[in-house]
Amino acid sequence: MLTCNPQNNGTTLKLSNTARRLPTLKNHCFIIGEAKRANVIWSEGDFLALCEHMLNENPPNHFLTAWLDKGTGQARFAKAPIRGRADKHASWTWSTITGKAKAKTAIGFYPSNPGNKTRWAAIDFDAHNGEHEQARKRSLEAFHLLLQQPQLHLILCASGNGYHLFIYARELYPVGQWIVLLKQVCEWVGVPIADGVCEIFPNERAEAQRTGKGIRAPGVWNPKTSTFSLIEAETVAPLFETLPRTWSLGVGKVTRALPRNNAALSLHRSTNTYFPTTHSGSTEPMVEELLACYPVKQKGTRNSILMQLIGNLAHKFGGEAAERIVKEHYERNRENIRSALDDHLREFATAWGGLRAKIVASLSPEERQKYDELGSEHQREGFLIVRAFAGVAARKGEMDFAIARASLADRLNITPPGATDVIQKLCEVEVIAPTQLYVRHKSPARFCWLLPQCEAKASTAPSREALEGSYQDATLNN
Repeated sequence: MLTCNPQNNGTTLKLSNTARRLPTLKNHCFIIGEAKRANVIWSEGDFLALCEHMLNENPPNHFLTAWLDKGTGQARFAKAPIRGRADKHASWTWSTITGKAKAKTAIGFYPSNPGNKTRWAAIDFDAHNGEHEQARKRSLEAFHLLLQQPQLHLILCASGNGYHLFIYARELYPVGQWIVLLKQVCEWVGVPIADGVCEIFPNERAEAQRTGKGIRAPGVWNPKTSTFSLIEAETVAPLFETLPRTWSLGVGKVTRALPRNNAALSLHRSTNTYFPTTHSGSTEPMVEELLACYPVKQKGTRNSILMQLIGNLAHKFGGEAAERIVKEHYERNRENIRSALDDHLREFATAWGGLRAKIVASLSPEERQKYDELGSEHQREGFLIVRAFAGVAARKGEMDFAIARASLADRLNITPPGATDVIQKLCEVEVIAPTQLYVRHKSPARFCWLLPQCEAKASTAPSREALEGSYQDATLNN
């Protein structure tokens, strides 16, 4: 199970000591009686969301391609070219699965990123020597073993030459932790990790490699056998509910409405450029106002303005959303910036981490205890944002405050169901308590803060106007 690591206040991938008991199906397992094609089980949006999750926050061209060489008829596997785009290739792969592609192709991914972390791993149970039944038996034993870990989501599929077991988590974890988990699984089911018998992804070489070894995504075409990977069993439905679907929401599509008043046609985007999608109507105006408040009017002032912007973002957004806004800020002020974008984002990451540490250090002992109990980065970021709302309410002499899940979803760069999970977690660990239920199209739910707050230090406290603006923006939409 995922256990708390007191050394870094994070979580560690670890199988519980009771893992050999019969599964309890806590992760809503959906067992398929007969193996089926991916398009029978999932929608295109599901498949694209899964591929986006498997990209591991790598660059868009950091994925594996598979095809059949027309000249030799041989199967080919290679890392995507520098101009490759995972979202497009995933769509072409789906067209192959559904039989609509003119030329068959498949997509695969690498279980690592520049930070040596991954959201997923896989075990390949080979059956190259005709040991098909043995490979199937081992894969099913591993599947049933991992079923007892409700924080993990599984896909078991027939690969053409054996079976692939994919294991997914919502958050990124160090590659080393995944390797230990995979080795434990293989040991418990009695299969040696060796070429032609069983391979793990990531393997022990992955930590020292930039690219490492990739594996085809579940359900895709196999050019070696000219067959499709068939889904035997899966438990990913709860995961699909929380995944962002930016690859399938029409980002960048031309709007089809006819122009009014004889206005000229334009290829304008149907969404803003800093968030692939927003769930709250208040988010885009709030971000636009923020960007307008911090222009870089002359060269040499970028860093100081960036620090001011970060200070304003710290109590309004999580790190992922804040980084997107900072990147947009760079693009809009590029003509007065000498630094490269990579340097700009590196400075953001350093400053954001430092400010975040100061804010956490300012928590009261009771707040810090609850903060450390939270199991994911989104939950911890949600804690700090909601705490800022509570601080504004307290200064106004109000007993409770509103939390709109759509606004919180945008601030944390997650889906509304994911924001609901964060709110429910804060209630579960007794950080907040509901005082008024959500009324559809009328008012968001309201909550009270249950913990004593320390008086924030001047170096970490946002301005009264910034906090109040953050609170007001959060109450507009749910």
